[in-house]
Amino acid sequence: MREQSFFRARPTSAGYLAGAGLSSPATRLLASGSFVNAGFAATSVFVPLFFYSVSGSITKMALYSVGNYCGLTLGFLAVARLFPAASPRRLFRSGLGSCALFFCALIALRSQAGPWALELGLLSGIAAGTYWVGANTLVYDLLGRKERGHYYGLSFAITSMLNVVMPLSAGALVQHLSEGFLAVFALAAATFVVAWWAAERLSDTPGMGGMEVGKVLAAPLLWGAWGRLWLALGARGFKQAAGSLGLIVLVALATHSSAAQGEFIAVASLAGVATSMLAGRLVGASSRTFGMWTGAAGFATATVLLFLHHSFGVLLVYGALSGLVYPGLTVPLSAVTLDVIDADPAASSTRGLYILSQEVGLNAGRVAAVLVLLALLKLTSPVDAVLTVLSAAGALQLWAAHLGSTALRQAATGPRTVRLA
Repeated sequence: MREQSFFRARPTSAGYLAGAGLSSPATRLLASGSFVNAGFAATSVFVPLFFYSVSGSITKMALYSVGNYCGLTLGFLAVARLFPAASPRRLFRSGLGSCALFFCALIALRSQAGPWALELGLLSGIAAGTYWVGANTLVYDLLGRKERGHYYGLSFAITSMLNVVMPLSAGALVQHLSEGFLAVFALAAATFVVAWWAAERLSDTPGMGGMEVGKVLAAPLLWGAWGRLWLALGARGFKQAAGSLGLIVLVALATHSSAAQGEFIAVASLAGVATSMLAGRLVGASSRTFGMWTGAAGFATATVLLFLHHSFGVLLVYGALSGLVYPGLTVPLSAVTLDVIDADPAASSTRGLYILSQEVGLNAGRVAAVLVLLALLKLTSPVDAVLTVLSAAGALQLWAAHLGSTALRQAATGPRTVRLA
């Protein structure tokens, strides 16, 4: 087991909030992160759609996403290299401030942002990457092992509810205001500022420590359990990017309506609220394995609907079904990631390295999905390109469930010597 002595505000069973099942530090982290997720929920669809709107090009939208995902990875690695002593809370807040500045830049550039899609994506990714390094490390530092699943379940459920309210509100603004995109970006900037202020009360924990980039990249090769989990995270990242970009394209082609984008996200997210909370209650290895396989199989099955018809009604049914089942995979997989880190006896000194490695895996999958989509757009129609990428994403989730389950079994067999420290 990892050492715990230097982690401040480490939760104990006596510190749990009545009825909530979370310690006070975890509750504060959840509250601050919810403001952040409100900003991301309002813009996750409408920033790529903004670049499509000002340029009329799916390629520009994809280039923004490539820049964003590459920027995320660069942000992670830059933190490891340049700011090893920075506390996770400081990284958390610095990333939030940078995200707010990114949206201010979009407001300033307006329609002139199109030619800068790739560069602005890099800026957005570096800002978000700094935030996520701090956020994910705080989750590891402040949460007890028994509350991780519940925390992720609540976090995914709150995010799902925000994904109902915020995209609908953003879609209405874009649809009915001449400067609707700018109003959405101003709203997002405000939520990040509020989250920055709320994060002041988060506990400080030790800095990430000096890390060699080579070790971050080599981690999946040095430990079989982590390597399998890293590939599972990459498959999850592939689905995230394929679904984000691909479904924006399908909804746009089916409706030619910005409001419909928000409606689709709202339906998919509302369907996942209860499932996220139920998945958060999966604690044992067998129940988490069951959840991952059920979520992956359900998502792959829902993808078949997209080949029947491309109407908005069918897309809504697909969104509801996939939103309902997919938390079965994502919530346990998130908790399993921290459990596997725990199996390294030196986790107290290497937890930052694993957090960075995790994010590199996710973004490798995201970048791969966007590059595949870009290549297919050169060869076939937008609809066929999107369906091909989404089909691959569905199949990869089954692989992710297998890899996640295998990694969990391997990590549970006992402590191992992992030469990462």
